[in-house]
Amino acid sequence: MPIGSLIVLSLMTLKPAVADRVQYRTSADRNANLDTQLDAPTDRVTRLDTTGEGHATPTDFAGDLLIGSHGSGTLERVDPASHATLLRHRAPNRVHSALVWQGDIGVVGYGDRCCGSLTVGDVANAIHGSGKGGLLAIDLESGKQRWQYRASGESMPTPILHAGEVYAASGDRAIHVLSLDDGRQTGLIKLGSFVSLSSPTLDDQGQLFMGGARPYRFFRVDPATRSIVWMAEFPDLVSGLDDVSPAVEGDLVVTTGVSPTSNEGFEHRLFALDVQTGERRWETSLGESGGPVMNSSSGAPTIAEERVVVASPASHTLQTFDLRTGRRLWRLDSGSIQAAPVIDDDKVYVTTDMGELLVVDLSSGREMRRLAL
Repeated sequence: MPIGSLIVLSLMTLKPAVADRVQYRTSADRNANLDTQLDAPTDRVTRLDTTGEGHATPTDFAGDLLIGSHGSGTLERVDPASHATLLRHRAPNRVHSALVWQGDIGVVGYGDRCCGSLTVGDVANAIHGSGKGGLLAIDLESGKQRWQYRASGESMPTPILHAGEVYAASGDRAIHVLSLDDGRQTGLIKLGSFVSLSSPTLDDQGQLFMGGARPYRFFRVDPATRSIVWMAEFPDLVSGLDDVSPAVEGDLVVTTGVSPTSNEGFEHRLFALDVQTGERRWETSLGESGGPVMNSSSGAPTIAEERVVVASPASHTLQTFDLRTGRRLWRLDSGSIQAAPVIDDDKVYVTTDMGELLVVDLSSGREMRRLAL
């Protein structure tokens, strides 16, 4: 069984930013923030060995880390101070989803990228995933299973917990709505596009936003009415939209996607859509690559201080844009970055594929620190 590891800066104060971990991002406009001070010596970096390779962002529960493993599907609650594993449970398939929680119930999605019926043609009802997908709820105190829900496709995106229900986008071209208490299905919102890793984002008005593929579309969904409010078509895209969790701020939602170019290359693009209508307010290029951009290579944006910060898998850069106009403010050659940027106290934190923690000044784009992990 492959062994993974998690690097933790021991000077981080682990405290939940909200009462419950109900969605992939702590708030609609950014990822989870931790209080940090990076002027500490590098020997204060701690390595936590995990059962398998982790693909999802760990979440915090009562000061502990909730970690899901990709290959084995193992779920762990780990004390970062003592390194003790407080509970261990196993999902039926790979875990790409972060483990979100409310009260003492933790919910995680599982599944795989095996193409299922996509291998026999790109038809409207094709399923993404081998069929070994679904959602699992566990008691975070005892580690015992509370319930399990099986879907016909993958459930790799991180689900949303909202108003006592679970909203899970999946590879069978729908959002499954479940009771948080017992996992009973209470609704099904058909999208017509499958969702790979575009974990839905919940805005301050209780609306869901996510991207789908084949056909490539971007959705606003109203959980209260179980309906699609609008659907924006992206016929020119070939990847990315269904793998990226969007960010929302005010009247704009931003996301990215990859389209082919005339010279047989590929271009990574950033889009800003009107929250009310789905119309494109602006779009801009993040750079080109000579070959295909691999699946789940990020491009997930983060918003702070009226700026959009995004890493491009095509150009291997970290870039920042004015949220209102789309004007580029700075661009930094960062190397390949897969996770969405984290922004706190006018600093941008990203981890590169080379195993580095990169700290950049939000205003100027100046590299402040590069810490080898």
